This record gives sequence, C-alpha cells and structure tokens, in this order.
Amino acid sequence: MNEEIVTKNILSAEEINRCIAVLEQLNAETSQIFEIPKEQRTALIKAAGKFSRPDREEFAKRKKDAKALAKRKEEKRDRTARKETGIRSAREASIFVAPKLLASNELLNKEVLELKVPRICYVCKTKFTKMHHFYDTMCTDCGDFNYAKRFQTADVNGQIAVITGSRLKIGYHITLMLLRGGATVIATTRFPVDSAIRFAKEEDFKDWGHRLKIHGLDLRHIPSVEIFCNFIEQKYGRLDILINNAAQTVRRPAGFYTHLIENEEKPISSFHSDVQSLLCDHLNCLEELKVLTIGASSNQNMPVTWHGPEPGIGLRASAKLSQIPYSFDNTLVAQEVFPEGKLDADLQQVDLRKTNSWRLKLGQIETTEMIEVQLVNSVAPFVLCNRLSEVMKKDNTGKKHIINVSAMEGKFYRDFKEDRHPHTNMAKAALNMLTHTAAGTLAKDGIFMNAVDTGWV
Repeated sequence: MNEEIVTKNILSAEEINRCIAVLEQLNAETSQIFEIPKEQRTALIKAAGKFSRPDREEFAKRKKDAKALAKRKEEKRDRTARKETGIRSAREASIFVAPKLLASNELLNKEVLELKVPRICYVCKTKFTKMHHFYDTMCTDCGDFNYAKRFQTADVNGQIAVITGSRLKIGYHITLMLLRGGATVIATTRFPVDSAIRFAKEEDFKDWGHRLKIHGLDLRHIPSVEIFCNFIEQKYGRLDILINNAAQTVRRPAGFYTHLIENEEKPISSFHSDVQSLLCDHLNCLEELKVLTIGASSNQNMPVTWHGPEPGIGLRASAKLSQIPYSFDNTLVAQEVFPEGKLDADLQQVDLRKTNSWRLKLGQIETTEMIEVQLVNSVAPFVLCNRLSEVMKKDNTGKKHIINVSAMEGKFYRDFKEDRHPHTNMAKAALNMLTHTAAGTLAKDGIFMNAVDTGWV
C-alpha cells in the first residue's frame, strides 16, 4: 500500500497533546463534564470508552493494524538501507557516474547494514539479511565476487579489439577497461559524435585517447557491416578481441534520438581536437567509400534512404537512419512521450511511453521490429564473427576472444518461460546457438568464443 495514503491522516503531536490535556482537565474537575451539552457529553463518553475499552472485533483490528505498521516501518528501514549501497547511491544521481573502487581500509570502516525482511539473492537465490556495501540485490558472497570482477583488470597491451554498441552503459565501460588495459579499440555506435564527446570527457583521456577509434555503424544495414569488416581487414590486418555487445531490446521511435542529430550533422572540424581525433579512422573509412559512390540519393523526401545508390549507408548516415519513421510510430505524439530537454541519468532521452514491445506477445509485435531485432542481435554478430574470425586466425597467439553478449531469455532449459517479447528471445537463442556451434572449432585456432548473460541493464 502506498505509504502516503496510509499516513496522510496521522494526528500531529500537538493535536494528541491537546486531546490528552482536555481529558486530564475533565478528570481533574469532573464538574465540568456537566457543563457540556448532553448530546456532546454522550458522544465524548462513548468515544472515550470505545478508545479505552475496545470490543473483541476492535481489539483484533488494532492488533492487525499494529502488525501492518511495524511491517511498513521495517520495509521503510530496509529501503533506506538498500539506498545506501554503492550502486543505488550512484543511480540516485541526476547523471550517472560509475563508482570508483573503494580502498580496503574504507571497506573495513563501512557500517554493515542488516535488513529486517530477508531478500533473495539475484545470483544464487539464497535468502540474506546482511547487506553488501555495493550491491543491494546480492548476498555478501556473491556481492564480494562481483565487486572484485567489476574492477578486475588484464594486460591487453598491444592487442586490437572491436566492440559494438560502445556509446553507453556496458559497451562504454568495456571500452574503457580495454583502453586502460593497453588495447587499441575500434568501437562502433550509431551516434559516433555523441560517443566521442562522452569519451573525450574522461579524466584519463590523454592516457588512451590515441588508441580509441570510433566508427558510426548501423547494424541493421548488413551491407554496411560487410564493408566495415573489409575496412578492418585492410586497415589492421589482425584482430585479438571481438565483442558483440550491441543489442536492440526495445525499439525506440525516431523522436527518442532527435536530440542527438544536431551534433551528428555538424562538421567534425567544429568540435574539440580530442573529439576530432577519435573520429579520424571513421572519416578515413568514409573517404574510401566515396570511391565506390555511384550517384546521389533519388528520394529527397527522406533525410536518408535505406536503398540509395550509394554504398555503405549504415556507415555514412548511421545517425540519420534513426530518423526514418515507421507507419506504426504515427500513433505517438513525440512531444508527449519524448519531452524536449528531459534526459535520464545516462543523458538519454526520457521515454514516457506507457508500453513497448518488451510487454508484447506473439500476434502483437510489428514484423518490421522483429526483423530489426534479428538483424542487430543475431545477423550482424554472425557477419562480424564470420568475417573477422578469419582475420583473428592469421596469428595464433592462443589469446583471441569473441564474446557474444546474450541474455537468459535465449536459454532453452529454463523451467519457466515468459510469453512476452518472443522476437528478442529468438534472437538471443540464435546468438547462443552460434556460440554453441562455432566455439569448439574456433578454440583449435586459439580463438575462445563465449556467450555472456549480463543481466538487465
């Protein structure tokens, strides 16, 4: 029950003290009772008697109310305790900043919070009451393990990595970890300028900025993915790590990305030199594409078209492609569901839609969205693995890795399967099967392919 509804009629201390004072005065000077009009006196005596000597039904109700109040207090105390964990505190900030590793002496001095109501660990499913200092949904054992892994580093100096979906969240922080470990990272995103601006703001950018190459790439356009693979083959000639992180879980209409387009369309020269340096590799790729250009786009009514005569539209106009509307988007009023200037903690557009495809069942999902999900979540990763694994085989170091970011929705052996979002389930299941099928053979060439369930992010 909503706490505000429960507590909105609570008497103030002043009101209670005034009530006590009136009753004490009447008890001290009983003659005053008879000065009260009979009707009021009768009502007062009845109310006082009912309060001080409740009948069996009222007594049972009070016991029930007392238990409910105690439970609400415990829940409130537990909510407060969970809010004080590191990960929840970070989420409360208006702009999310990844928490830094706490020193061992700081951990020793941290107060261990206890929950009144046991919770079930998100990972191992055991009940726990002792709170982990960082994770609010894990027991201390799982929390300690995951906290250590969160900040684990590896020496990848001199290695070359490709990662998709690198602009936000997991992809962004994987990219940072690889860069800080010494790798050269080729990072793809549909919004390369926005991505470059974000990375250029990192405190230690000067240490690794020269090793980061950001490319605009829309994975829905598979011919562009093929061209991107050609570029990697020709420019780098070798590859050590491939991380297929990009995924489409919920389709966002054009209005969700509108606020990003202004920067994406500006001349690169108008940005700070740090931002420009991150996009140089992409510009070189686009220059090579110009050689293949046949002619101008034939449809001037759209900001860009999928099937224009120029090759590599997913590389040349990755941001603009997000602005192509679909017929079923017309039911939305962009200003209402995507209010201008309202951004979340990741500096993403706030989405006020009442429902999206994550809640939909078979028979309710648009075919175009289903196809998009397959392209991004399974077809593009297949093309990248298929093409770039050959590049990875050129020098067998025994330390090559392909990581396919999957999800529990793609598992077949779960006892209970939700009937919602079947299109994302089938895409992740396909990615899992690609991993299961190819991993054994690739391992013989020193390439270790794994699928990883990151959980909801």
